[in-house]
Amino acid sequence: MGGRRGSHHRAEAAEGGRMKVLVSTKETQGQRPNDFCWVPEGEIVKYGFDCDGDAVDGSCGCRRSLVGLECSKATTTMKVAQVDFTKGELKAMLRESLIRDGWMDCYKTATTKRDFLTREWAAFEHLLEVAKNLPVGTIVERREEVGPRRVVA
Repeated sequence: MGGRRGSHHRAEAAEGGRMKVLVSTKETQGQRPNDFCWVPEGEIVKYGFDCDGDAVDGSCGCRRSLVGLECSKATTTMKVAQVDFTKGELKAMLRESLIRDGWMDCYKTATTKRDFLTREWAAFEHLLEVAKNLPVGTIVERREEVGPRRVVA
């Protein structure tokens, strides 16, 4: 990916992008009293890992947030943006994120690493499908395992 390193996970909501993705936004922050956004504006987001037994509105926030690919921090508000990346480039970004955050080190064999990456990519593809079906600029949130679903005005 060469020249795209560094802030390459931040999306430009520019015309002509090849893919719709979900990105971090501070828009509508505060609509819920437990909103938070620790992700830079416009950074592409993915599912993080959920705590066992934490309620959707629990103190952790893991069941109501998505995580930035680059910063690995969470946000409760996301928006649909167009980016000029291919699916292959997005898959490489996801893999880089998982390696950098140490998740790939949890798996000892090539098979278990590949299986983990396959599961993470399937989850990311779910987010791509959500984004694909909404207009650019739509604000969404995550509630429990359902994924981003509520459109806010």
